[in-house]
Amino acid sequence: MPEGDTIHKLAAALRPLLEGAVLSRVATRGRRGDALREHGAMTAAAVQARGKHLLLDLEAADGRTWQLRTHLGMYGTWHQYAPDAAWHKPPSGAWAVLTLPDRVLVCFHPRELQWRPRTAGAHDIPRLDARVGPDLLDPAIDLDAVVARVRAGADPGRPILDVLLDQSLAAGIGNIYKSEVLFLQGCHPLRPVGEVSEAMLAGLYCDAVRLLRRNLKPGPRITRERAEEGAFLHVYGRRGEPCHQCGTPIEYALLGEHLRATYWCPVCQAGNP
Repeated sequence: MPEGDTIHKLAAALRPLLEGAVLSRVATRGRRGDALREHGAMTAAAVQARGKHLLLDLEAADGRTWQLRTHLGMYGTWHQYAPDAAWHKPPSGAWAVLTLPDRVLVCFHPRELQWRPRTAGAHDIPRLDARVGPDLLDPAIDLDAVVARVRAGADPGRPILDVLLDQSLAAGIGNIYKSEVLFLQGCHPLRPVGEVSEAMLAGLYCDAVRLLRRNLKPGPRITRERAEEGAFLHVYGRRGEPCHQCGTPIEYALLGEHLRATYWCPVCQAGNP
C-alpha cells in the first residue's frame, strides 16, 4: 500500500492544476468491466488527502456538488497527458478521466474509486464511512488520542505490525514506515500490541509523524538521520545487508494477517514471541 506522504504529495501536485479549473469532461468507472460513466462538464474545487485517500470536490453546471474519492492501493497511478497524446496504459484500465483545457488527468487501476454527491454546505473532510482513523499528517494530530484509540480498538494479542498498518486506527503508515518505525523503537514486528509499553507505542506513532512530515518534500524517502547516498533507510529493502547500528544481517519475511514484506534486525529488535 502507498505511504501516506505519497498521497499528500500527490494532492499537493494536483491542487494548483485542479482547484478552480473548468473541466470539459469528467468520467468515472464504478467497477472493473463497466464502461466509463460521463458526468459532463464541471468545475473543480478542493483537492485533499485523507490518509491514503485522495478527495476531489466538483460542482456541476446545475449547482450540484460531487466528490471523487480514489484509493490507489498497490497498483493505482495518476497520469498526466497533453490533450492529444497517446496514453501509456490501455484505456480499459482508466477509472477516472478529467479533461482540462491544456491536459488530461487519468487515474489507472485504483484499489477503490467512489463517485458520490456531497451534502450541501459540508466543507469538512468526510469521515469516509468511519473506515479511516486520524490522519498522521494532519497538523492538528493528537498523538495521545491516537494511542488511546489504538488501545481501545486493537485486540491486545494482535501483532504490532498489523496494528500499525490498520488505517482505521491511524491513517498514513504503509509497509516502508511500518518496518522503519519498528526498528527505531527496537520493537519486533510480531510483538503483541498488548505487550508494547505506552512509551513505545507513543514513540512508534511519533516517529511515523516525524518521518511522514520529513518526506513531504521532493526527493527520495529518507528515514535515517545521517543517510549516505543510496542508503536512505534503516531496514526496509535491505534483506541480508548489515544493520547500520549493530552489523547483524537484516532479516526478511512475509508476516502478519496480510503477509506483508517485513524487515527487521534480530539483535536491535529482539523479542520474537
